[in-house]
Amino acid sequence: MRRGTDGCRSTEACLSSTPHPIPPHVGGGDRCGRAGAALLGLCLLALSSQDSAERIRADVGRLAGDEWQGRRAGTEGADSAAEWIAESFRAVGLDPAGEGRSFFQPFTFIDGVTLGPGNRLATGPASRTWTPGVDFRPLAFSAAGSASGDVVFAGYGIASKDLGYDDYEGVDVKGRVALVLRYGPEGDDPQSRWAAFTALRFKAATARDKGAAALLVVTGPRTKDAKDELVPLRADASLVDAGLPAFSVTRAVAESLGADLDALQGRVDGGGKPAPVALAKGRVELRADVSPRRSTTRNVLGLVRGRDATAGVIVVGAHYDHLGLGMSGSLDPAPEGKIHHGADDNASGVAGLLELARRLASRPGGLDRGVAFVAFGAEEEGALGSSHFVKSPTLPAESIAAMLNLDMIGRLRDDTLDVHGVGTSPVFAPLLQEAGRAAGLKLKLRDGGYGPSDHNAFYAAGKPVLFFFTGPHADYHRPSDTADKIDVPSIARIVSLAEAVVADLAQSSRVVAFTRVPADKEMSPAGGSASGGLRVWVGGIPDYSEEVAGVKLSGITPGSPAEKAGLQAGDVIVKFGDKEIRNIYDYTYALRDRKPAERVSLVVKRGAADLTLDLILGARPAGPR
Repeated sequence: MRRGTDGCRSTEACLSSTPHPIPPHVGGGDRCGRAGAALLGLCLLALSSQDSAERIRADVGRLAGDEWQGRRAGTEGADSAAEWIAESFRAVGLDPAGEGRSFFQPFTFIDGVTLGPGNRLATGPASRTWTPGVDFRPLAFSAAGSASGDVVFAGYGIASKDLGYDDYEGVDVKGRVALVLRYGPEGDDPQSRWAAFTALRFKAATARDKGAAALLVVTGPRTKDAKDELVPLRADASLVDAGLPAFSVTRAVAESLGADLDALQGRVDGGGKPAPVALAKGRVELRADVSPRRSTTRNVLGLVRGRDATAGVIVVGAHYDHLGLGMSGSLDPAPEGKIHHGADDNASGVAGLLELARRLASRPGGLDRGVAFVAFGAEEEGALGSSHFVKSPTLPAESIAAMLNLDMIGRLRDDTLDVHGVGTSPVFAPLLQEAGRAAGLKLKLRDGGYGPSDHNAFYAAGKPVLFFFTGPHADYHRPSDTADKIDVPSIARIVSLAEAVVADLAQSSRVVAFTRVPADKEMSPAGGSASGGLRVWVGGIPDYSEEVAGVKLSGITPGSPAEKAGLQAGDVIVKFGDKEIRNIYDYTYALRDRKPAERVSLVVKRGAADLTLDLILGARPAGPR
C-alpha cells in the first residue's frame, strides 16, 4: 500500500469513513474532507495507482496461470484466453470491432503437419520394412513424396565455407539418400563453433543443395547424453517444407544399411575432418505421407469510439498467445510437456492493454479519434494475427493514424523503457520526451520501425508505429517466465506513459505524419542486426505470414542494399546465389557464409515474371538507434 501525505496515512485512511469505493464528489470522506481538495487528489491518485496495479497483477496471473496451458495459438487454452479478453473488453465498455459485430477476427494458419497412413521406409538389399513412429518418423518440415536410391553417410551433414568444412566433400550424393548424424562434433553445446550449423533445417537444406533425393537423420552413439530416439514432430516458424523427404531414424535402421555408427562417428570426431562414405548395403525406398495441419485462432478487437467519426483511429495492440507446452519455439533444453507461462511474453502487454482500455474508455469528455484495442493471436508463429489484420482490416485501413505495440513490458530495469519506431513520425520524439518525464521513466529512443513483433506489419503498410519493450531476460521463451517475476507497478507506469501518448495522438488536430526510417537508423529483422551470427545485411523485410515457396518481402528499408538492387515489397526471393530459397531458414542459411561487399545474383518472382537482380551485400548494422 502506498503512503499518502500529511493527515492521510494511507488511501485506506482517506476512504475509511465513506461507503463508496471512490468518493463521489470532491471533499467526500471524513479525513479527506477536512484535509481539503488538494489532499483528496493525492489520496485518490494513490488509490488509483494501487487499484491499477492490483488489476494488472490479477490480469497477468490469469493469463499466465496453468489453466490455459501457455496459450499456444490454435489450442483450447488460447481460445479460452481470447474469450476472456473479449469479455474484459465488453465489461470495460468497448464496442465490438471484429467481424460480424463481434469482438473476434478468426483466421487459419499452418500449425505443423499431419502424418498420413502411407509413411513407409524399406532398407537394404532385402527391402526390410520398418514401423513408422517406432523405427522412423518424418521430420515436421519434410516434403511429401517418394524417393529411392543408394545411401551416402555424410557425417553431421554440415557444409560451411567459413569453417572450411564440408561433410559431403569427395562424395557424390546427387540422386542418392544422405544419412547424417544429429547435432555436431561437439554434441548440442550451444556455445560450440558448430552450433549455428546443427539445426535440422540447415542439414536438410544442405542435403537438398547437394542434390540428395532424401535425408535420414540418426543420433550417433558417441554423442554425450543423447538417446537413440526419434526427433519429436515439432513445428517451426516456416510455413513451407524443406524441399525433400526427410526422416528421423533409429540406429537399427542406420545399421541395416551397413553403417557402423560408432566407427563412422569416431572417424569424424577423432580426425576433426569430414569422412563421408557410400554405404555397401545402402539402398533405401521411402515415402513421406505428410500434409499441412491447419488450425484456427482469433484476434480480439474492441473500440473506444471518438467524438469525430472522420478523424480515424489509433490502434493499440498486444499479442496474447505464447508457446503452450513447448513443442516449438522454446529455449528450454527439454521443453516438451512443460507449461510455458509467458508472463512477460506477453501477459504483461495484454494486462497493459486492458488497463489502458479501462482508462481511456472512462476518460472524461472522451477523445477526438477512436482507439482500437487489438489482442493479436499467433504472434509467436510469425506475427500472423497482426499481418492478417493489416491485410484484411475490420476497420478502414485509411482510418488508422498510428499503432502502439505493447510486447514484454513486465521487466523494467533502472526505470528504462525501450521505445522503438520513434523515427516513423516527426511527432513522436518530443511527445515521448515530455510524457516520459511525467511518468518518471528513462526512455531509450530508437528510430527503426521494423522489428520481430506485431508493429512490423503496420510499419510495412505505411503506418507510424511505436513499440514499448522492457528488454530481454534469462526467462525468455522458457517455462520460468512466470507471473511472480513481473514488476507490476512498473507496468502501471508504462500504461500511464501510453495513456499520455495515445491521448495526445487521439486529438483530431494532431497530424501523425508517416516517415520511412533510413537504412543507417533501421534494424532489420532478417539479414540484419536482429539475426544473430550474420555479418551481412540486405534490408528486405520478410512476410512470415505468406504461404509461398520462397521469401516474400513485405517492405524494403530505404537506402538498403535491397533498395539499391531494385527489390520491391511483394517480391518473392526464390534463389540467392547458387542456393534455392524455399523458406526463411534457407534464406538465413544462404546469408550465413557471405561477407559484406560481396555481389550476389538473386532470382525473384514479381507477379508472373521471374527477375534476376544483382545485389551487393551490406555490412550488418551495429544495432538499433
